[in-house]
Amino acid sequence: MTAELPSPRSLDPDETVSPSVVVLPAVSFDPPLDELAPWLDRLPIADAVSVPGADAPLSLTDPDGGVAVTTSGMGKAPAATTVAALHCADGLDVSSAHWVSAGIAGAAPQRAALGSAFVADAILDWDRKHRWDPDEVGGGRDATAPGAADGPDAPAVERLAYLPEGSIHHPNPVLVDDARDAADDVELVDREDVRDYQARYPDAPSRGPRVGVGTTVTSDEFWHGSAVAREVDELCDAYDVDPYATTQMEDAATAAALSRFGALERHVSVRAVANYDRPAPGEGVHDSFEGTPASVAQAVENAARVGRSVVETLLDRER
Repeated sequence: MTAELPSPRSLDPDETVSPSVVVLPAVSFDPPLDELAPWLDRLPIADAVSVPGADAPLSLTDPDGGVAVTTSGMGKAPAATTVAALHCADGLDVSSAHWVSAGIAGAAPQRAALGSAFVADAILDWDRKHRWDPDEVGGGRDATAPGAADGPDAPAVERLAYLPEGSIHHPNPVLVDDARDAADDVELVDREDVRDYQARYPDAPSRGPRVGVGTTVTSDEFWHGSAVAREVDELCDAYDVDPYATTQMEDAATAAALSRFGALERHVSVRAVANYDRPAPGEGVHDSFEGTPASVAQAVENAARVGRSVVETLLDRER
């Protein structure tokens, strides 16, 4: 249970709050889908401020140089809005802060054990693309249309012809390496009931969760299934960031907003695998897309454990 926390106060324009690290879990729903609780439970929260336009109050360990935590909100628009609100609020200075996105994600079963945590070295926006009807892409589409050449082997999804560079974000490789190193000694939760569920996927690893580095793909769409996963692989291949490690709903928008404010070089994305992006044999898509309560709880905890280690490393850089 979360300890009693300070009541949020209004920001004072004459008093500058300047955290060193801002942590952005996505949501705080009923357990197990409460990505915020592990942070509030274990950080020495001393203050909280209301930020107009942000998803939730900003909880602080120290108004000057400490850690600040708030939810981004679920999905791209809430995440971008929260980042913009934090940058634009009178009395709040995040101009030199580091940013850590920390939450849960999906993954392909052949690429990760449930509960594994990944530091993103590429962040791809799945919603920015050309998507062709697979029944028509082989012959009916105009070959002069934006995208690759038409033909029987043409992909169903292609890079966006209009500002394709806006679809992909590459985090600072120095921070990616530092974050990966920080996670080396983190003990990840490895639940037997989650291993039992994982075993229903014949392509999944037989081991427990580990820490890795890879591409994360962002989408507002709750997609699920092998056919869509192949299209995601196609788009990652088009941007030369395949194979994807995780899929989630916020980080491309967070990165885009941070880029607008000149802060992308100070962003780290950590995502732990809560579910697989397709059903197990004999299972339907509606029954499998959320994983299990145990797999979600395990991922929430592991994302916070790795995230806290990354935060400590970033704070050490400031000292």
